[in-house]
Amino acid sequence: MQGAEATIAELSSRLEKAEAALQRSEHLIVASRYAGAIMHEVNNPLESLTNLIYLTKHVPHDAASVVRNMEIAESQLALLGDITRKTLSFYRVQSEARDFDLVEIMEAAIKSHSLRTARQRVEIRKQIKGPANARVVSGEILQILSNLILNSLDALSDVGGVLSFRVKVYDGNVVITVADNGTGIEEAIYQSMFQPHRTTKSEGTGLGLWLSRNIVINHRGSIFCRSSRRPGRNGTTFRLSLPVSEILSGVH
Repeated sequence: MQGAEATIAELSSRLEKAEAALQRSEHLIVASRYAGAIMHEVNNPLESLTNLIYLTKHVPHDAASVVRNMEIAESQLALLGDITRKTLSFYRVQSEARDFDLVEIMEAAIKSHSLRTARQRVEIRKQIKGPANARVVSGEILQILSNLILNSLDALSDVGGVLSFRVKVYDGNVVITVADNGTGIEEAIYQSMFQPHRTTKSEGTGLGLWLSRNIVINHRGSIFCRSSRRPGRNGTTFRLSLPVSEILSGVH
């Protein structure tokens, strides 16, 4: 009997290590995708600055043109600062949860994928009401929202679609909704979407939603999904619910 218990304990230990390795792997994959989206976002003002420098070098004696170019360059630098301050700051390593306005995290997630949404001609609709503070590890929540946005964009065609976002405080929780009118989720995947290695993507790991659910549970929250593939009613909606922080308790 003792030998069986030892074997079970060893198998449990191995399973925990394997699960931890899977989580680290998915963290790296999502972080890589997020970093790629940020780089595209940053590239636009950088290209603008490069062009402004080139133009200014060719009109060194035209004071009016130099001043105008520098004013535009200043606005582009301010844009870069805004991106790094409001977006990249959420991904700093946190050992403990802190109070964050989830509206700001949602806006950062949307902005980080604005280049792709524009390229796919996706219409963005927002019903966002703040403040919506929750005690969270901001980088992890940003990771979840980024993953949901990428999944929605994958489900939407290259010639349009609608991606909707809503953030509100309701009944002691911050409720975040991410919805699209894409192709919907296949029934076989839908029934077990929060299990590891469930994906329809040839290059996907199938760990994104599983990891997202684990993160939400660790935050004492919940995540639900509704999806349809019926013509005219196709699409997918994810609803993420997290307890409001103490500073909002009793206010709403």
